[in-house]
Amino acid sequence: MNTRTLKIITSILTAVTTLALLDFGGGAGPEIDVHLQSPSLLYASVSNSNRYANAKVMTREEEEAAERLAEEADTEEESDKVRFENPEVFNIDDYTITAPANYEEVAKKVRGDEDPGDDENQENYDGKYVWTKDTLTKVYALPNVNSKVLVNYRKGSKIVRISYAGEWSYIRLKSGGKGYVLSKCVSSKKVSTPTPSPKPQRYYIPQPKKNCVYATCSLNTRSGPGLTYSKISTLKTGTEIVVASKTSNGWIKSDKGWYVKADLCVNYPLTATGKKATPTPTPKPSAAQLRYMRLSGFARYVSGFVGCRYVYGGSTPSGFDCSGFTMYCYSKYYNISLPHGANMQMHRGRKVSLSALQTGDLIFFDHDHNGKADHVGIYVGGGKMVHASNARTGVIKVNLAQKKDVIAARRFI
Repeated sequence: MNTRTLKIITSILTAVTTLALLDFGGGAGPEIDVHLQSPSLLYASVSNSNRYANAKVMTREEEEAAERLAEEADTEEESDKVRFENPEVFNIDDYTITAPANYEEVAKKVRGDEDPGDDENQENYDGKYVWTKDTLTKVYALPNVNSKVLVNYRKGSKIVRISYAGEWSYIRLKSGGKGYVLSKCVSSKKVSTPTPSPKPQRYYIPQPKKNCVYATCSLNTRSGPGLTYSKISTLKTGTEIVVASKTSNGWIKSDKGWYVKADLCVNYPLTATGKKATPTPTPKPSAAQLRYMRLSGFARYVSGFVGCRYVYGGSTPSGFDCSGFTMYCYSKYYNISLPHGANMQMHRGRKVSLSALQTGDLIFFDHDHNGKADHVGIYVGGGKMVHASNARTGVIKVNLAQKKDVIAARRFI
């Protein structure tokens, strides 16, 4: 028997053996929630203890705790250990089931849908991957834009579409739940995720002054470089003229397109009476002002990465974890090298109290309450912090007052 024949037989047996799964929740048996992904692949989750299955079934709280521990581990080995010790899925082979032979019948029974009365709202069962097209795509609890928003997916997120009808698509969330998105916001073709890559502006650089001249008298402007050209307007004495170019016959073309005689202009400011104006010296920024401008630039630079995705072990704009994000920002902006690991970074720099935070300080968290830092973010002023949060949200900006378990703050600049 070849591989293709075996796959066909397996698909038929899967379809023919699903009815018991649909009725398995009734009576004395455990309650089953069937999630459809493809005609030949069914996932089942047990909502209470299942004495008929050999696999361990985790509660939602246990799954979220295990996922957070894996994401915030300082090393890949620690992350793998957490995942191995907390299995989140079990094999459908642990069950003996029978079912009707039609995939759409299975889907309708699970959803509890009735056949729509018109072709326009005919529901199509899909089970395929789609990608979000908008910068942020809202997922609603019900097919209504006024219903609760469950989550926001960034552009290019890959999700499973269970079915679609009219303007709405019914999807499975990455967390395992279900929700609705507008069909126009998703595509069956892969959508690339934009990667912001802001450029650092490290120091305050004064803008160069414009090339200007000043009228020494009431000066006519003309449409061309000569007295034969038509008059456009008359400038007052001392009027500033921004020079775009100079002609070979002694005329100046302004940035607005008209011309004036060059010998009726001087390159220093004049008063309205034609006397040389005393220039007001531009004060140099103080050390405190320079520091503020430098730190403000760092805050804008850090905030420019909001929207980047979270990748465990990542330290580039294509994907960051929490300490990889802080390490990258300090390296590129200040040329300061930090180790990759929140707890190791907490032992660098200078200690600073939370009441004296300034832009650029690193804030460390101990969610496990074991005395070690398991998360880190960058303070950007105004009570805000930017950090690579988790795989669901990526790099985000949050109010520091909403965060708990702060263990320390360190200053490096």
